[in-house]
Amino acid sequence: MTVAAHALAFGYPGRTIGAGLDLALDEGEVLAVLGPNGSGKTTLFRTLLGLLDARGGSVSIGGRPLTDLGRAEIARAIAYVPQASSAYFDFSVLEMVTMGRTAHLGAFAQPGQRDRALASEALARLGISALAERSIAEVSGGERQLALIARALVTEAKAIVLDEPTANLDFGNQARVLAEIGRLRDDGIAVLLCTHDPDHALEIADRALLLREGKVLAQGPTATVLTGENLSALYGLPVKVMRIAGGGLRAFAAGPSSQAQSTNLR
Repeated sequence: MTVAAHALAFGYPGRTIGAGLDLALDEGEVLAVLGPNGSGKTTLFRTLLGLLDARGGSVSIGGRPLTDLGRAEIARAIAYVPQASSAYFDFSVLEMVTMGRTAHLGAFAQPGQRDRALASEALARLGISALAERSIAEVSGGERQLALIARALVTEAKAIVLDEPTANLDFGNQARVLAEIGRLRDDGIAVLLCTHDPDHALEIADRALLLREGKVLAQGPTATVLTGENLSALYGLPVKVMRIAGGGLRAFAAGPSSQAQSTNLR
């Protein structure tokens, strides 16, 4: 399942945020989008999903123009995990996750045994089976974010878009989500995510795209794109990328004394 954009302009009626963006995401690949708040990441994602109309250019999913696909077809092809927000309805966590099967059900059809089994498996995969009967309104923001990811899994889509999937998660749950993204890639799923943490992109992404004020600063293999020079330009502060014990790369923000400090660019 390939997700692609060509000369894409994105924004809202009367306001274009970015233009001329080319993007291609293949099966079994993770593409991370990084950029400061307000750079257009969420608007870009919503345009790729067809939730906002493109202001110019084109988007295709699986080689077919997005404009030729109905909402149910899009939902079966590409799942969306938004940033966790407040819950307004008193569904259980299991019920909310099962709603991910909606695009596979006919009009007025009720979820069947397989649909509920897939939902239970997704909860187990994310380590939150104990929350199944809890009200989604009563769980923490981090637990709700994990439930949203579980809901995306049950769609059985071949591409998943995640908007800041580790936001509001503690260290352990961040590690669990990153490991799950790795498993999705291994399963041949195309994953598009945005993050404020360069270290997460360095750990899990095959390619990175740097977006600032709607403009692409750099795009390509993660280790090539996430350099100190590029990250400094992206966030407007001195950043170093260093190789640590074990061979991995990590990003550090240079403090006033020029001593590298572990970065937290949220």
